[in-house]
Amino acid sequence: MGFTEYLIEEKALVCGLEADNWEEAVLRGGEILIRKGLATPRYLSSIVSKCRENGPYIVIAPGIAMPHARPGEGALALGYALVTLRTPVVFNDPDNDPISLLIYLTAPNMKAHTEEAVRQVADLCDDEGLVAALTDARSEEEMLRILEKSLKKERSSL
Repeated sequence: MGFTEYLIEEKALVCGLEADNWEEAVLRGGEILIRKGLATPRYLSSIVSKCRENGPYIVIAPGIAMPHARPGEGALALGYALVTLRTPVVFNDPDNDPISLLIYLTAPNMKAHTEEAVRQVADLCDDEGLVAALTDARSEEEMLRILEKSLKKERSSL
């Protein structure tokens, strides 16, 4: 199952999360990974620690961060979550701040990180209209409808 299908089926979505800073955004947004059984709290702590040490390595595009850590740092299963922030936060990435969309990834091993999933995440990041629609959504249900519409469009173009 690919990225978009996973988000739709598992409803791994959080809309309008309140956070005062990047660290709080990563930790509070990542709670969905723990609730879904995808990661341990250690996984989220590892992401924050690595960002403190190495800078905002998880910022992947304007307005978008992809919180993730190595498989051995608390990832339990392959999965994704999508979190929008009510108010964008600064991750200290001068080219891409502020961040309003978090795309979480967990993978218990490197092979679990499939090319298809990476392609779908990249496609989402490249689709400015889709990113804007998701970040403007007012509820998880609206995010779900946006993703379903995007998936139908993607499938019809194949």
